[in-house]
Amino acid sequence: MSWDSVSYWIEHHPGLASWVQAVGSIAAIMAAIWIASRDSRMRRIAEAESEKNAVIRAEAVVKEAALRVRLAIDVHEGLTPPQKEMISTGLNQSLQHLTEVISSNGVKSVVYTQLFLTRVAVEDVALLVSAITPEDSWSEYSLQSVQKRLDGIESAHSALVAMH
Repeated sequence: MSWDSVSYWIEHHPGLASWVQAVGSIAAIMAAIWIASRDSRMRRIAEAESEKNAVIRAEAVVKEAALRVRLAIDVHEGLTPPQKEMISTGLNQSLQHLTEVISSNGVKSVVYTQLFLTRVAVEDVALLVSAITPEDSWSEYSLQSVQKRLDGIESAHSALVAMH
């Protein structure tokens, strides 16, 4: 089949161009739909992965905060100035880590709530640690208050573990 015969056949079928155009348009529409759905699916997968990673980060940071608050409870009696400084530094690091995770991508509102409650509890404990003087340790009320904060942090940790 030569080019002349193909050209002759096309010239003698005037409706062929409109059919080719229609098929091309349909193919272009289908390609656009396929590309859009693929992009949407990839975005949903990326968002789900980001949310999952945020829960994992939040769980790790809340667990670390609980350990530091528990340490403050364990050593509150007879706390020396270097120990107090060490505990204060640890609590401040926990606050920084909590802030970083709170502001990271993928943190849903339920995760944010647990992180926020933990951050408030750690701030309260840090204030109570700063109030300890070398002469005395926490009062029974202060110790109960710190224990309540620890219970809240552990509750937040349990909620985060249940999320993943």
